[in-house]
Amino acid sequence: PDTCSAAGAPQWSVIQPNGSVSQFFPSATDDAPTFKPNVVGTYTFRLDVYDAAGNKSCAPAEYIVEVTSDDALHVELLWRTPGDINETDEGGSATFSWGSDVDLHFLHPLAAGKFFDDLHDCYWMTPQLDWGPPGEVGDPRLDRDDRDGGGPENLNMKTPEDGARYLVGVHYYNDWGYGNAYATVRVYVYGVLRDQWNEVLISNASLWESHQIEWPSAKVTRVVEPDGGPRITPGYPIP
Repeated sequence: PDTCSAAGAPQWSVIQPNGSVSQFFPSATDDAPTFKPNVVGTYTFRLDVYDAAGNKSCAPAEYIVEVTSDDALHVELLWRTPGDINETDEGGSATFSWGSDVDLHFLHPLAAGKFFDDLHDCYWMTPQLDWGPPGEVGDPRLDRDDRDGGGPENLNMKTPEDGARYLVGVHYYNDWGYGNAYATVRVYVYGVLRDQWNEVLISNASLWESHQIEWPSAKVTRVVEPDGGPRITPGYPIP
């Protein structure tokens, strides 16, 4: 590659996997920004450098990073809300949000299919629970909660329990006036994508039961109604 000018101004960019909304911090023009990937997949980073006249002072540099999960279970929730014209903006208050709020839920078998169980449902209110042996290896943890549109939200678990059948759910907590959303759930086992259920239509306050995960067989099964469609409960009650 060409030799870059010492006085050059950097411009970072990245091609991200579908659903990733990470940004460079503090900015894409910082000399050494940080970037936190938030979904599994391939990230292609590019650096262009410009001289004082605004011309590229050297050939662009590219670097490809494969992001995966070394946990036994990794579940991602993404969604899009057609009524939200800008799903990258963030923020809000007790009475307003810049985007819709959809939540990922992960149930222990002892929940018996009941969501919002304080001990057996891992979600935004209880992002880490003590389910397994002493320590954190058998505990689920919600590592990202997005309250203003798009996601992702992700859940991880290092050591699932033998004989367990976990249930993955998606609850439309608050549409904040943006209307219906289309949710996507991805389930990974030791970093390998086992199923991706795309663009399931959900309405405000509804709950979609998406997948069952059995262990130690690592069997991932979609939860469906008799007609083969997704199992969605409108107006799911919050305790």
